[in-house]
Amino acid sequence: MSPQGLLFVPSEVGPNLSEAEFNDWYDNEHVPLRMAIPSIHTTSRWVAVDDKRPFHLALYDLESCEVLKQPPYSTLASTASERERDVFRRVQLLDRRTYDRIEPDVVPPAAGYDERAPGPVLITMEIEVKPELEDELNRWYREEHIELLANVPGWRRTRRFVLRETGPAKGSDAAEVTAKGKKPKYLAVHEWESMASFETAEFKHATSTPWRMKMFGSADTWHGRTYRLTRAWAQQ
Repeated sequence: MSPQGLLFVPSEVGPNLSEAEFNDWYDNEHVPLRMAIPSIHTTSRWVAVDDKRPFHLALYDLESCEVLKQPPYSTLASTASERERDVFRRVQLLDRRTYDRIEPDVVPPAAGYDERAPGPVLITMEIEVKPELEDELNRWYREEHIELLANVPGWRRTRRFVLRETGPAKGSDAAEVTAKGKKPKYLAVHEWESMASFETAEFKHATSTPWRMKMFGSADTWHGRTYRLTRAWAQQ
């Protein structure tokens, strides 16, 4: 059985498209067409609360990544509206990556968690380590890190993924993004009730243990982002 999948789409509106126009297209055309496909379980949109770019992020939880290679999803590009084609011409960046979920979860979501209401604060962590360190990275997550995070007040859920494919990107920055090559192999997605969690002693401990610092120091890439939820959709 194929693992659950994630479509991960960072985006930057840029100077040739207004935020209002981009959000109206995304919320009222782009997402509804995809949520009409039952094997796309949820969609959520986020905006950055750090000082990094891209500013926007969309997450699509999939029955599996195979969904994206089969109708009806695979026909969406050929049936796109003129409005969508125009957005693609003017937007600065719509990046695209697919991931397979690493299962099972080390720790179940917090009590009362509802995937129809994610976040509302999100941390994403992209990590690349040398092949000989991958087993230790996974053990660190499994044996220490996620359990410590789950003890932090305000923690809601942690999921991990492994990169499957990148691209194709769209927009004026697409060629530059593509030229940078493959993205980090591992992605962790952490949901929180608020940013107040990051000031707690429990969070500071979880992110500063000797094992964590060892993995951080040996990683080729360790790239974190912080977002807040703007809107979420789920199958009924």
